[in-house]
Amino acid sequence: MKLYKISILACVLFLSSCVSSDKYDEALKEKEAAEQELQELKFGAPNMLSDGKRFFEAKDYASSKEKLNALIEKYPNLPESAEAKLILDQINEEEQWASALNSNEVNNTQTYLNQYPTGKYSSLASKRLDELVILKEKTDYENALNANNSTVWKTFVANYPNRDDIEEIKRKIIKCEVDEIMGDQNTGQLPPAQQTSGWGNSSSSSTITISNDTQCELTVRYSGNDIKMISIPAGGTRSVYLSSGNYRVAASACGSNYAGSEYLSGNYDSRYYIVTSWR
Repeated sequence: MKLYKISILACVLFLSSCVSSDKYDEALKEKEAAEQELQELKFGAPNMLSDGKRFFEAKDYASSKEKLNALIEKYPNLPESAEAKLILDQINEEEQWASALNSNEVNNTQTYLNQYPTGKYSSLASKRLDELVILKEKTDYENALNANNSTVWKTFVANYPNRDDIEEIKRKIIKCEVDEIMGDQNTGQLPPAQQTSGWGNSSSSSTITISNDTQCELTVRYSGNDIKMISIPAGGTRSVYLSSGNYRVAASACGSNYAGSEYLSGNYDSRYYIVTSWR
């Protein structure tokens, strides 16, 4: 009976010891968590910033941005986050400049200069931009020569209006328009101009007086020894002067085109009007 009581007492003492041990462990864990949180607050942001800087110096910009953005998100109000933002801006500049260097597009270099007008590479970017503008104009001219149609040439003139050869290009446009109108199956037949004086090959120059009796502006193009275009308002009269010779002539008025070929030598009179016929 005595042994039984001792066993019960031992068991009670053992349970009391277990409860005390659990509370101690819980308190210890809380203490460790608090210390860890304190350590994280004290060293977490500096460590994250240090890692971000290390990746930045190694030009591993993707990893650097990941670290720095995580730092800013976790500790938005710490001084380390303010520094991280500055480094992120440097990374953006490096990436913008790399994009500009890897492309011959003017826009990429212009984008860098727009964002960083006094940036690390602004001087190099300005020089590169000048080179790319010259290269683009040369490329655009070669493309226009290859295409050789009025639409492409008009776009080229709009983009480069101050070229020394701009008048020559405008003549190319007129010639292309004559060719395009004459090649269009919907183009109507243009009657020849009526000669008023001068015959045969005796005259080296020709004068064509054009009267516009339509209700729209009239545009007449001549492609031959000379290449010229003249626009006449509705009801107006204008004259054009050409070297004598063979010409392809294309006229446009009221949304319709007309074309024909003729030999010009002397003075001529042309009267344009549109007749609508019903069939």
